[in-house]
Amino acid sequence: MRLTVLGSGDAFSGCGCNAGYLIDSRILVDCGAPVHVLVRRVGATVAGLRLMLITHFHADHTFMVPMVLGSRTFSDTVDAELIIAGPPGAREYVERLVSDGYGEGICRQMRSRARLSYVVLQDGSDETILGYRIAAQAVVHSTGPSLAYTLSDETGTTIGFSGDSTRCAGLERAIRASDLFVCECTGWGKPVPGGHLSSDEVSELMSIYPGTRFVISHLAERHELPGAIVAHDLLTLDVSRG
Repeated sequence: MRLTVLGSGDAFSGCGCNAGYLIDSRILVDCGAPVHVLVRRVGATVAGLRLMLITHFHADHTFMVPMVLGSRTFSDTVDAELIIAGPPGAREYVERLVSDGYGEGICRQMRSRARLSYVVLQDGSDETILGYRIAAQAVVHSTGPSLAYTLSDETGTTIGFSGDSTRCAGLERAIRASDLFVCECTGWGKPVPGGHLSSDEVSELMSIYPGTRFVISHLAERHELPGAIVAHDLLTLDVSRG
């Protein structure tokens, strides 16, 4: 599996673009980064996206969704549907973003031309989509439903994503299941408010789960964390099992 980090920064620091991760040029996890621009830089296209996973509904994880869907709506090369999967309310949230941003006329065109479908995921969901096994775990964040995900390909290689989370049982289940885990690390050396992880907490998780490699992302500052890969925008990694 090929992982590309499109956005490695937290909500407000400007350390990197907001959250966005690409798997095998087909799957997008969160859409806070300007995905419609950045995918071109790694040889992918918006028209080629087949699945968008949303971890939660905060702006830094979702506010570029209208641009991605607008790009699909006005593209002549969309020949397959895009599945949008996320917590309950994802469809209503996405349509409200598009309608509030661009009006109901664009929203109607999106519905007819962007070839969208929706899947609701929640704690314990275990679905096969596009040949990938996708499991969801509820995690604890500041507001609303929040999910961590693991994605496994046909070889069993598994990449996990924390979304935003405090340390909790769902987070640890996702880490345990992953060969590589993309873990938010918003705070450095001290607790951070708002339902986020600090570098000290991530270091402890790494010691508990030595069989999982960690990529730290959602960074307010970019520092080295021994044993972890520090994400930056457009970082690309090829991941295999074991």
